[in-house]
Amino acid sequence: MIALVTLGAYALAGIAVATLLGRTGRPGLLGVARLGLQACLWPLFLPVLLPSTPAATPGCEGGRIEAAEATLHDALQRLGRELGDPLTLETHRVRVLGTTLRAAAQRLAELDAVLALPAHDGKALAQELASLEAHADAQPVADILRERLAHLARLEGLRAQARADLERALARAGELATRLTLLRYEGATAHAAGRARELTDTIDELCRTLEEVRAA
Repeated sequence: MIALVTLGAYALAGIAVATLLGRTGRPGLLGVARLGLQACLWPLFLPVLLPSTPAATPGCEGGRIEAAEATLHDALQRLGRELGDPLTLETHRVRVLGTTLRAAAQRLAELDAVLALPAHDGKALAQELASLEAHADAQPVADILRERLAHLARLEGLRAQARADLERALARAGELATRLTLLRYEGATAHAAGRARELTDTIDELCRTLEEVRAA
């Protein structure tokens, strides 16, 4: 009895997963066969329905952000010790920058995951559009596909912009850490403390830029 219940639950879950995956598929014998395979082996296809999973771990960007934040924090701490000034506000700014960079990396990972979905295969959509354009009575559907491809191009543009913004912010954080280190060796004076605070204004600008991109 337990085995039958388990088998029934497995079958129902398979049907549900196959139905969700089949929403963007094409009809025909091949499509039916694919749905049957997905229903039988649904645990293997389940990750496709969970695009947020890869986005939760920004991957190599996460390690780079940790390194950039640690390097910048260390440069500030060392300069602060030389000056006898904890540079508390500036240290807080570094933490805020780390949070903002992680949010930017999360956005990039989400866009990567969305564009990796089979439903967003630009080449497949373009091929489908080409086949429809050969039939005059299929023009309404072809127009919809053109709109879909335009939306996809916009998503790809957003991903490219997100990557460029993240790379620029990481590069600026590294450059700022080097400038603070240079400032420490040029001479730890009261002027150096003021200069350090001026330099860390860059962090606020970076955070504002990244947040504006996310809100756009």
